[in-house]
Amino acid sequence: MLIVGIGFALMIPADKPLEDNDNALKGYVSSPIKVQQQRAPDTARSYARSMVSDKEYEALHELIMLESSWNSNAQNKRSTAYGLGQLLDQTWDLVEIEKSADYRIQLIASHKYVMMRYGSWVKSS
Repeated sequence: MLIVGIGFALMIPADKPLEDNDNALKGYVSSPIKVQQQRAPDTARSYARSMVSDKEYEALHELIMLESSWNSNAQNKRSTAYGLGQLLDQTWDLVEIEKSADYRIQLIASHKYVMMRYGSWVKSS
């Protein structure tokens, strides 16, 4: 599996769960955390906090609350919008990240999209 972020790309073995590869994420976000529950909103929030500054986190949090209420399985019934950031299938393609139920991949994809489109989470709100 290839994970692409702002200024980095990681090759993660497809036969291992992402949580087995936390060491591979070191250096790409401020402090990767051990996944205890795949869809735990508090864990997703902690992970998001580790990715951005406090000011950026407030904007990120506001957007994710509006889009999915921190539900990584949120699926829009009228479109392909899915996950924390409610990314459309074409947005997943644009950011070159495979659509995933993993909140970390969703946050990385959402972050990449917001940086590409707006330059910051604050400017996106």
